[in-house]
Amino acid sequence: LEFEPELVLVSAGFDIYENDPLGGMKVTPYGFAGLARVIMDIADTCCGGRMVVTLEGGYNVRGQSESVRAVIKEMAGVSETRAPSCVSDRETVRVQAAMDKVRAVHGEFWKGLNP
Repeated sequence: LEFEPELVLVSAGFDIYENDPLGGMKVTPYGFAGLARVIMDIADTCCGGRMVVTLEGGYNVRGQSESVRAVIKEMAGVSETRAPSCVSDRETVRVQAAMDKVRAVHGEFWKGLNP
């Protein structure tokens, strides 16, 4: 493969928390734990689990506190989030179309992206 990262670097912002006054999104602490799990799985697959996480912003102090706690518990192996998929078939098709576009653009440079 052309791309062999040595670690995954995460800039962890929590302004997409469900009650953040600026984020306008609806991610719960459980959702942040799920995102952490996805990133941990990627790190396990591509670089031996090596991952660096740095804390960024968030404008709901309680939500940031709860979410950071959930992420740390996930990283520490105290809890393991395996949420069932709630993605619809229509969303899956949209994601696949976006991934096809990414492969078309970057596949020229990273041959491993082409099936």
